[in-house]
Amino acid sequence: MTEWRLFDGDLPHVSTFEFHEHRERAPHLEQADHRERLLKTARLVRQLNPASVVDLGCGDGGLLSLIKDIPSWGYDWHPASAQGWEQRGITAEHRDVFGGRDVPRWGQVAVLTEVLEHVADPHGVVEWVSRNAEYVVASSPRHETGERHGDCHAWAWDEEGYASLFAPHFEVLEHIGVAWSQIIAGRSRNT
Repeated sequence: MTEWRLFDGDLPHVSTFEFHEHRERAPHLEQADHRERLLKTARLVRQLNPASVVDLGCGDGGLLSLIKDIPSWGYDWHPASAQGWEQRGITAEHRDVFGGRDVPRWGQVAVLTEVLEHVADPHGVVEWVSRNAEYVVASSPRHETGERHGDCHAWAWDEEGYASLFAPHFEVLEHIGVAWSQIIAGRSRNT
């Protein structure tokens, strides 16, 4: 099992508002290297047959647009993400849910796609989510290491390390690789 902490100090610069404040919108659903991951994530969410879904770090709403028939909403603090919400016809709110652990409305399933590698405390986030949602569907890069990783990432995991991140708080139901990414679906041990 391998996990890499890619920053010094208490707060990685990639977890600050200043880092994201002027970054462009990332329309992942329209990007070939992200589209397959989002389509597979939507299928995993549907397999759980949820009554509701909250996307914590929903970006511009690509995933939420794929599951519009399920009551769902999202939160994201990246200012440019809001440009996609109305265009995609999804419900989302500009909010830093990770900094203050402030989620006004949870869903039966919590989605964390391409989020945990950016936060200061992924272990704390996974535990927090497990107390508030029955299921999780999460993704992260699977081939990054301490020496080779995205410059906007604070953490990296191999596949065994990523499963170990969830195992204390979630029963891992599925763990699959999709191109450069890995996706986990799990049931909370804490709700």
